Order: sequence, then C-alpha cells, then structure tokens
Amino acid sequence: MVEQQFQTGLTELKTQIAVYHQLAEQTATSPTYLKQLQQAHLETRLSFKKVEFLLEYLDHPSIKRQLNGAPLPSVEPKVAEINVLEPIGLQVLDELVFGEDPLAETEELVRLTGALAKGFSGIYNYQYNIPINHRHIFESIRFELIRIISLGLTGFDTPGSANAIPEAEAALGSIYNAYLAYQPIIKNKDEALANRIVQTFESGIQYLGEHTDFEAFDRLHFLTSYINPLFKDILKAHKSTGIETIAEVNPMPQPFNYEAESVFDQDLLNPSFYAGFNLEEAKEKKRVELGKLLFFDPILSGNNERSCASCHKPEMAFTDGLKTSLAANGEGHILRNSPTIINAVFAEKYFYDLREEFLERQMKHVVLDALEFDTDFFEITEKLEQSTEYQERFQEAYPRYEISKWSVSNALSAYVASLVSYNSPFDQYVKGDKEAISPAAIRGFNLFMGKGACATCHFTPTFSGLVPPRFRESESEVLGVPHSPDTLQLALDGDPGRAANGRALDETEFYLFSFKTPTLRNIALTAPYMHNGVYQTLEEVMDFYNKGGGAGMGLDLPYQTLPDTPLNLTAVEIGDMITFMETLTDTTGLTARPSVLPKFEQKPGWNKRTIGGTY
Repeated sequence: MVEQQFQTGLTELKTQIAVYHQLAEQTATSPTYLKQLQQAHLETRLSFKKVEFLLEYLDHPSIKRQLNGAPLPSVEPKVAEINVLEPIGLQVLDELVFGEDPLAETEELVRLTGALAKGFSGIYNYQYNIPINHRHIFESIRFELIRIISLGLTGFDTPGSANAIPEAEAALGSIYNAYLAYQPIIKNKDEALANRIVQTFESGIQYLGEHTDFEAFDRLHFLTSYINPLFKDILKAHKSTGIETIAEVNPMPQPFNYEAESVFDQDLLNPSFYAGFNLEEAKEKKRVELGKLLFFDPILSGNNERSCASCHKPEMAFTDGLKTSLAANGEGHILRNSPTIINAVFAEKYFYDLREEFLERQMKHVVLDALEFDTDFFEITEKLEQSTEYQERFQEAYPRYEISKWSVSNALSAYVASLVSYNSPFDQYVKGDKEAISPAAIRGFNLFMGKGACATCHFTPTFSGLVPPRFRESESEVLGVPHSPDTLQLALDGDPGRAANGRALDETEFYLFSFKTPTLRNIALTAPYMHNGVYQTLEEVMDFYNKGGGAGMGLDLPYQTLPDTPLNLTAVEIGDMITFMETLTDTTGLTARPSVLPKFEQKPGWNKRTIGGTY
C-alpha cells in the first residue's frame, strides 16, 4: 500500500515538473502568466512534499543536489579538484519565481526548470522500483516529523514563497497516509495507541489548515501538541509491530538515536557517533575523568601556566568573556572569540572555520599554535610521565597506549564529548512543564522560528548549524560581521574564515568570510558574540540581523548567505526573542572543577606547579 502511494506520488511529481517546465518555456510577460507560473511552482512543491519523506530517506544526496537543496553554491565532494556546483532545484526556483522581477529572468527559469526535470528523471527511475521495507517507512515518518518542525515551518524550504504551512500540511498528510497502512496491526496490539495516533494526525492536519498565517503561526503549540506526541507514539507503534529497528540491523552508531521519544530529548543525538568512540563503556568513563583533569591542568602548555580552562571557563559556559582570547604569556590575543564547548561534540567539523573533522584532532591545533599552548606532544608526554598519578590513570584508561599523543587527545575529547546539555527551561517546557518559561519566551520562540528567520540557520533542536533530520552536516554562513560596532565607520572584519582553513575544497570565493553557525544554547552566558567578539550584548546582535547583516548595512558582500533585507522586528519582538534565547541556559552538573590535580616531581622551571598538586 505504501509503495503504491509512493509510486503514485512520484508519477504525480514527475508530471507536475513537466507542466512547470513547459509553462516556463512559454516565456510570456503578462501578470496573468506570472500568477500561472507561481501556481505551477507551488503545486510542484506540494507534489514534492507528498513524497518527500521517502525520497529524502532513500536518497538524500540526490534530493539535496537535484531537487530541494539550499539556494547556495557548493563544492563537489570527494574529487581531486575544486568543482563548484551552482545551486539548482525547488528552493532556487522558490527564490526566483517569488523574487522582485522573475519575468526578467526567463532564460534562467527555463534553465532551472529544465534541470529540475532532468534531475528528477534520474531520481524517478531509481526510486520508482526501489525496495522499501517496513522499517524504512517508520523511520522515514519520524525523520519527516523532525523535518516539518525544523526545516518546513521555519521557512527554510520556502525562502521566496513563504508557503511553509500548506507544505507542512501536505507533508504531515502524506506520512499519515503511510501510517494508516499499519493502523489495523497496531490497533490489534494497542487500540488506545492506534486511536491516539489517528486523532493526533487528524488534529494536526486540521490545525495547519486553519492557521495559515506564517508570522502568526504558533510553532511551539504545534511542536508540543502534535510533533512531539506523534514522534513518541510512532516509535511505540513501530515497536509494537515487532518490525526491526535500525539498531537491530545496523551495529554502527548513528547520529540520531532512534529510541529517543522527543525531538528535544536529552538523548536524541548520539555523542559517541560524533566523537568516534563509545562514551558509555566503562573505560570511556575513566577516560572522561582523566580528560577532565587534563582540561584543567596547565602542565599541558609550554609555559605550564595555561590550561584549556584558561579560555573555556566553566562559569561562563566554557567561554572566557573576552572579545578574543588572550594569547600565551598574556601577550596579545588569538585570532578569534572563545566558543562554548557545551554540546560542541554535535558537529560534522570543528572550529569557526570548520578546518578539523575529527574531535580528537582539535587538540593538536591548540598544542602547536604559538599563541595558545606553544608546545608539542613530545614535551607534553614527557612532563605527564613525571607524575605517578597520571601514569596510573593513563594505565587504567589506556592499558595498551598509556601516555601518548593519541591517549592525551582522546581523553580530552572524551571529556568535551561528555559536556552535553539539553535540560534548559525551554527543554523542560517542551517536555511538559508549562510553567518553565514565560509568555514572552513563548512569543520569542515563535518569532525565532518564523518572522525572525533565526531557525533557518540555527536549526532545532541544537540551535546550531547541524542540519536536521540527518544531523550529519554542519553549515557555515557569510554574515558580513563588521570589524567594530561603529556603524558610522563600517568596515568588514578581515578574517577570511572558512576560505583560509587549509582544506583545499574550501578555498573558494563563496566561503570567504564564512564561519560555522554556533549553538545558541547557553548564549546568555557566552558574551561577547560573533567570531571576533564584536558585539557585547544580544541586543546588538539582534540589531545586526534586523538590518540584514553586513550587506544590509551597506557592505559589499556578493556571497552573503544571510538575506540582506531588513527583518522589521520591533523592539518588543527583539526583547521577546532575547527572552526566549535566555531560556536555553543549562550548565547543570557540568561546571565543577577538579579540587586537586595530580602531583608532579618538581622540575627546573616548573615554577607554576607545586608538589602538592595545586596551581
């Protein structure tokens, strides 16, 4: 039944794309023609939404590249040279067809709709007869629920038309129809569960049909009343059928924990996947404890004065409160602002410029940098070997490797990966505590997810650039961050960002001044803001975004990814959004420092460290 639904939907989408392309080829210029073109576009997107849940699940790379990727250039992966891929697909067309003067770009319309038809033809031929098993259907339904709230209702998918709510209705209706194929089986197992799922689906679809104003839509109500309950109950339904889950057929760790019961579940994301090792094993707990000691120990630095905690202070959510962190010996500053490391593990790549793809290898950048630790691993391991306690701890945690470059880096990574926070007042509200946040914060969340367009870059639930629902890709953005807050002498900050990170495939002009999208969790504790610490307050940050970033303020930035048009947020709306962001604060159980560090034999020049093990 679901396969037939999918095949019918694929055929409908193929036909609709053909109609759209044929209409674009007419290249008329009348207002009536424009309305027809826009209607054809909207109908094509609605047809896509009816099959999106399986299309995306079965072949995400092709859908991203050919059908519904972000309207930004990219670089072809896994090739020996830089091959720039210009954006194509429905999101690009959405911006064009609902732009200022689409009929002045008829050739581009024809090219893009033709590319859409050609690209989908290959997708259609591949997916029409692809085997679909029962597990795929349940998993794709739950993925789509995440996608609806995080990419659909935020307007990410519809950057020009803002047709997000009708598309969410189509997407929710399609997964409801897929679920109904299993309703008799589930009803036989748990009638109350089956009836509840039907009621929630139908009420959610009705709510979308009755609340069509994009800016006024209550996304928090929709999340807590429909998305989260369905996310939980579909999992129960899946398990009640006896159909295997991904954990039963694939032993490899996944970024998304299928057993999670909420989109904002503490365990939705799997830190072991991102860290590359199993944090739950007993030996890993010993490694976390060892890594914590190393994190706070200045013995790792060349001058024995600087620890990781020098720039990542627990009381500031592991930042340091400076525009850019102090350099070694207190002489000058390093290039960038110190980011929080709480939830930092949840990323595809690390550092502001995304230069490192392995959490373990972050340490080497700090160790070797003359402005940071200014040392090397030979010196670090030699010093650590002078401590009997460290020798014993490494022997327990790394019996085969003991003290080495890898074990030091791995222990620190294990500690950083353990710093996970998903129990903020906002999380508590989503989980059912309706007194956890204020009405202003509720309004702020809805603005954040809608009119403010913040969630089109700071995706839920991490509120970072980690793209849902696959959670495998970290985005960076060109915002046009200024050198100083002085708007009368406005100048772009000169840091080239991602384009100069040393990775050959990132050395492109559209990554110039591009920086990783950081998490907004604990943002109330992590001022100043931006990669260069240019803004001291959230009010200043919001003013920057409200004006359309650097380009909106007058800077020449041809590749700015942030829309340069003003958001037209009022002072009250900005205040509500800041109130919401303040509800993302949670450092519970993460900020304790070691009371005593391991002892060392006194060595010449180690004047900052005593045998008593304090510093």
